[in-house]
Amino acid sequence: MKYSLFRFSDVLEAFGIYLMCFTSNLLLVYVQISNVEVASLLEGFIESIVDYRLIISISLTFTMIVFHYQFLNRKKTEISCRILVGDTREGIITRYMLNSLTILMFSFVASLLLGLYLNVIGTSNLYLVFIFILYILVSAGQVTNK
Repeated sequence: MKYSLFRFSDVLEAFGIYLMCFTSNLLLVYVQISNVEVASLLEGFIESIVDYRLIISISLTFTMIVFHYQFLNRKKTEISCRILVGDTREGIITRYMLNSLTILMFSFVASLLLGLYLNVIGTSNLYLVFIFILYILVSAGQVTNK
């Protein structure tokens, strides 16, 4: 990642946020499909959370949207300096998208492995992957030197 905008701490932060979104979705699916016999009060609480699984998962994706926005705002000066020394805007955008997609795929694979461990079908995270890919493509337009 020599020419990347991502530093090691940024990669870990993005990986952690992606993994948090995928893991929370997997855990909600796991709770939904597992038939745990617990106290009726706790069971009612868990069912009320599972009823809003989609809304909870979508709202957790906003943490990743905020990360991308803050990340690109922090890197405005670095982008300007790279353009001044001869790097092209298209090259920076391409590397940003490839690095973001790589981090996304690694965290998705990690969540698939967790899903296999929990015996939960990991395809429930696919809609999150599509949302994140869409946002990466949209946020790539924010890579400017202004």
